[in-house]
Amino acid sequence: MRITNNQMYENLLSGINKQLKIKNDGNASIASGTRFQRPAQAGLDYKTSLDLRHTQGQIQGGLEALTVADSRLSASQTMLHDISNVLTRAQTLAVQQASGQIGAQEHAAAAIEVQHLLDQAVNSANQQWQGEALFSGTAVNQQAFKQDALGAYQYQGSNQDRIVSVSSTQTLTSNVRGDEPAFTNTFSALSNFQNALLNNDQAGMATAISELTTASNNMIDLTSRVGGQISAIQSYTQSYEDMKFAIDKRMNTHEAADVPALVAAMQKADIALQASYSQIANIKSLSLVNFLR
Repeated sequence: MRITNNQMYENLLSGINKQLKIKNDGNASIASGTRFQRPAQAGLDYKTSLDLRHTQGQIQGGLEALTVADSRLSASQTMLHDISNVLTRAQTLAVQQASGQIGAQEHAAAAIEVQHLLDQAVNSANQQWQGEALFSGTAVNQQAFKQDALGAYQYQGSNQDRIVSVSSTQTLTSNVRGDEPAFTNTFSALSNFQNALLNNDQAGMATAISELTTASNNMIDLTSRVGGQISAIQSYTQSYEDMKFAIDKRMNTHEAADVPALVAAMQKADIALQASYSQIANIKSLSLVNFLR
């Protein structure tokens, strides 16, 4: 079969386009650091990348949820520690004031300090985190505690916990609610202690020691429970960090461009292009000679 100059020319152009594509794809891969940028370049590999990226997104979402839960609970734990410190000071004060040798003037001065301690405890219980009430459950715009007509502090929040979704099948509680007995016991014990001081009630002061001890133990237990939640969340976070590292490594291995191989392929493409250009020049020369004849 006779191959015409036009056929040879078309074949060479096709080869040139192929080599130019190798160079263009190689440059794009080197620039992006990935083996492919479009589905057409690697259909199955592209689908695998999409699946890996979906998994990456799920893991990242889980890590963000865990971070929120950890931060919120850590802020709650800090406030609980503050309340525990208030109770510790109040216990020390109660033991001192329960002595029969302390007079009314000293009791009155101590009552002022107890009022400050009560205010501090209430302030900690009404603390906010990122503009939202820490201890009000899902009623984040509602102050957790307010005084009623009799001066007692009442819980104003919801009875529902704040839940974060770590995955499609896993959720975690990320808050402490103010309807925990530790809070009301604290406010009641401090108020009763203050009233006993104002009334020079020695029996009431002795009772206050017991009430403050109970409130303190409750607050310590609650703080420890929150610490356990934080530890569990940090354990989950480490697991998710490990998964993230594994998926990121797999993604990098799957998509990473083999730069030395790409450079070698582009160099071969350059050689092929030069040869093709040379052959096209020869064809044009032959065509001109034939025309002149």
